[in-house]
Amino acid sequence: MKIKLLPLAVAALIATPAFAEPTLYGKANVAYQFADDGSDSVTELVSHASRIGVKGSEKLEGGNLEVIYQAEFQVDFADGDEGDSPFSQRNIFVGLKGDFGTVKAGKFDTPLKVSQNKIDLFNDLAGDIKHMVTVNDNRPGNVVQYSTPTASGFSGSFAIINSEDADVDNGLSGSVSYTQDALYVSLARDENVEAEDTNATRLVGQYSMGDIQLGALYEAYEAAGADSENGWLVSAKYKLDAWALKLQAGQSDINEAGGQTVSVGADRKLSKAAKLFFYYTAQESDAGTDDNFLGAGVEVKF
Repeated sequence: MKIKLLPLAVAALIATPAFAEPTLYGKANVAYQFADDGSDSVTELVSHASRIGVKGSEKLEGGNLEVIYQAEFQVDFADGDEGDSPFSQRNIFVGLKGDFGTVKAGKFDTPLKVSQNKIDLFNDLAGDIKHMVTVNDNRPGNVVQYSTPTASGFSGSFAIINSEDADVDNGLSGSVSYTQDALYVSLARDENVEAEDTNATRLVGQYSMGDIQLGALYEAYEAAGADSENGWLVSAKYKLDAWALKLQAGQSDINEAGGQTVSVGADRKLSKAAKLFFYYTAQESDAGTDDNFLGAGVEVKF
């Protein structure tokens, strides 16, 4: 007996609940910047980690379980593609979320990187901690991660970064954090993530008092055959009506010996999704770094 497949397929589609619509989101962050490295100076238009992405979830039948996904790409609003692809991968993953917690796989920020929370007030700008304080803000590929549900303010994330090479050890990254009202504390650890035979430990604390937010970060890093190096960062933000005034300073031997960084800035809120921002960053080290950045820009989230 012949079975007509097309009518059956159409009927199956009609009977199947529609998938939840994904969310399209993004951020445009562009600044006009003066940069001086101690010998030369330039003015430049800079796109600070502008991005576009899609994310969503789909509830599954038979329990409190859902599939989650995200595909996020960085877009350069200043230089365009310059002959290459205009997009570069950021956090991209698929996973399952339920009462047990969340399991996801793909390319995304390690638990140690995420543990910084809102400490870095100049994230993605010239004063970002990755430029002078740490080398351990990584976003590797081939990651499988489990995150616990939050219980009494405690939560944890544990990731395996698969080397896919029999001669190279897998990387491990994990963090445990506690959040209660205005307090956030986290302890994180990396093994073989930045490179083989390296390890990093990060301790973070953040506290808010009304319109004031204070933060501190300490990190120790050790590479094979080398002495342990450490670095620290402190930050403060004060909200004044539509303004947010920011100050941040750090010192570290992890990136460069004798590295120091200081940033001051101000954000002016224009709407729920848009702001003007202004910043000045000075960085120096015993290795010869002597950089100064002065900039102003606009950020729009959508």
